[in-house]
Order: sequence, then structure tokens, then C-alpha cells
Amino acid sequence: MDTDRTFDTCPAYSLGRKALIVYLAFLSAFTPLSTDLFLPALPIMADYFQAAPGLTNLTLMGFMFSFALSMLIWGPLSDKYGRRPVILSGLALYLTSSVLCALSTDIWTLIAGRVVQAVGSGAVSAVAMAITKDVFKGRTMENVLTTIQTMMLIAPMIAPVLGGFLLAFISWRGIFWAFVVCGALAWLGMLPLRESLERPTEGPALKSLGRIIFVLGHGRFSALLVIFSIAGMPIMVFLATSAYVYQQNFGVSPQLYSAFFCANALASVLGPTLYPRVLRELPQNGLIITCFAVIAAGAALLLLFGHAGPYRFAALMLPITFCSTAIRPPSTIILMTRLDSDTGTVASLIGSAAVLCGSFAMLISGLWTDPIVSTAVISLLAGLFCLAGWIVLGRNTKRA
Repeated sequence: MDTDRTFDTCPAYSLGRKALIVYLAFLSAFTPLSTDLFLPALPIMADYFQAAPGLTNLTLMGFMFSFALSMLIWGPLSDKYGRRPVILSGLALYLTSSVLCALSTDIWTLIAGRVVQAVGSGAVSAVAMAITKDVFKGRTMENVLTTIQTMMLIAPMIAPVLGGFLLAFISWRGIFWAFVVCGALAWLGMLPLRESLERPTEGPALKSLGRIIFVLGHGRFSALLVIFSIAGMPIMVFLATSAYVYQQNFGVSPQLYSAFFCANALASVLGPTLYPRVLRELPQNGLIITCFAVIAAGAALLLLFGHAGPYRFAALMLPITFCSTAIRPPSTIILMTRLDSDTGTVASLIGSAAVLCGSFAMLISGLWTDPIVSTAVISLLAGLFCLAGWIVLGRNTKRA
């Protein structure tokens, strides 16, 4: 039986349950929007600042690594001081840095602003997932976590398209003013939020940061964290290589590339969307093994036949993408329910590990001159590693 707390007994959001879910979904899209909305503006910014592409790309890579590391600090702090103070601090940093980015007069100021913006985003992401576990239980928690995972997948897919649309009417600085608007909306949405943390961790602040070591000391949790973080590498590699695959290798037009990209985006959203309606009713162990096996098999076929043309590549990539994202809801639920305490720390570790693994995959994909080979090889290794790891560790993992 579902034992989630209702707002009559735990009034976490004065506007009600549905409003809280919408707000948490918005917060979950915060970081993907911040990383991908300005991607179409990168060449424009490089020309404006007369900066090399590699230097301009630091506005992206610096954001991702700073975001991942900052979550490791914000999560434990939210377990000690509460969710509201952390999200207030994060939004203050986010708003200030977004203004700094919009007013930047040189590339180094922009890079510094993006780093601070990433630190603020880390607070938002860590707290959103922690609040979900604080407030909801049972099937309701699973459904809300699935919604959050879906938004985290939709946002990076639509953000570049939205960014390109905005650039038709505003300059690259306008993109950062759009971030200011998003931050202001998040601040307003936080006003009805009441503190959801019931049992703060004790001791000084530095000791609360040591909860990371405590959580990672649970060997089974750490092993599962590695497995499920690596499972997201195939889709991150695709994001990094897809433009080169379709436009350079296959010579398709930007318009046709957009169509292929949208098809892959739909497959990525379909996975978590089907989970609460269909996939959750399947045996958990069988579902996870099947997803990892399909990723490995699809990657092997991609390596053998991916060069046959854009339609063949797309057909082979779709099941890889679907399974990479279908695994998100059950894996997040498994990790979030492994420990009864340190919810913020656990949430921050999940987000940080996923970003670090994804960034590493995107980085090493550049070691190959052939983007099809890099996509296939990284996906194959990830699928095989996760499949073997789950077979060893997953057999005794109970459904939450």
C-alpha cells in the first residue's frame, strides 16, 4: 500500500501537491537548460570575444565539472541546514552569475560567471530530488522521480532548438537574461515551499560534508552508483557526436539532421514515460538486464553496420537511447531508497556521478576521428560493463 504523506499532515507546499510536482519538475530542468540553451550561441560568442573555440567551450565544460563537484557540497549541507536555505543560496548565486554573464566584456569573465552559475545550479538540482524523497513515499515517490527524470531528458533535447529560436530575436546576451528570468521564477516558486527536512544531521558543517564518505562507505550503494552512472554514457556520447555523424559523415542537411535528432529525443523521452505505466509492472531484475543487454547488442550492431547510412544509423541508435533512458527511473529509485538517511547527500552523489561520467564519455569520444566508431565503442563498453555489474550485484536488489 502506498504510504506517501499527504499535505494535510506534511504541508510542504502551500499551493498543494500538484503545484509542488510542477515546481520540482521545473527545478529538474534548470541545469539542462543552463547547459544547452546557449549552445547555438557558442560560435557567435567566439567571434564576439575573438576567442578560440576551445576557450569558448570552457563555458560549457567548466559549467559541467563545477556543477558536478558543487553538488557534493550542497547535498550534505542540505541534510544539515535544510532544503530551503540551500536552494535560497543556490538561486542567489545563479541570479548574480547570470547577470554577470550577460554583462561580460571578455571571455574570462564569462567563464568565471558560468562556473559560479554552475555552483548555484548544483544546489537547485541536489535539493529537488531530496525534497521528493522528503515529501513523497511509495508509488507516488516513484511517479514524481520519473517525472523529474523525464524533464531532465526533455530539457537538453529542446534547449538547443529553443536557443536557436531566441537568437533570431535577441543577442547572445539575451540568452543569459533568459537565465535571469528562469532564476527569478524559481525564486518565486520557492516562496510557498516549507522546510521538508525533518531530521537534520548533527555536528559541525565540515562533519556534514564527511557524510559523503559515510554514504560511499556503503559498498553496495557505491557499486550500483557506478553502474547506473555509466549506463547514461551512450546518450551523452550521442549528444556530443550526432551533428558530426549526420552532417559530416553522411552529408545530410541541417534540417534533416534536426529530424533525426528529434526522433532520438522522442526515444529518450519514451523510456521514462512508459515506466510508471508499463515498465514498472515488469520484473525489475529482468527489465534492467534486458536494457543493458539491448544497449550492448545495439552498440555491437552499430559498430558493424552504422556506416551503412543515416537511416540505418538512426534505426540502430534508437533502441540504445530508449534503454539508456528507460533505466533512469528504476535506477534512481533503487539508489534513493538504499539508505534511510542522508537524502540530500545521496541525491547529490547521483547527480554528480551521472554528470561526471557523461562528461568523461563526451571527452574521450573526441579521441576517435570517426564519430560513429566512438559512439559505438563507448556504448558497447558501457553496456557490457553495466550488464556484468548488475548480474553480479543486482540479483539481491529488492524493488523499492
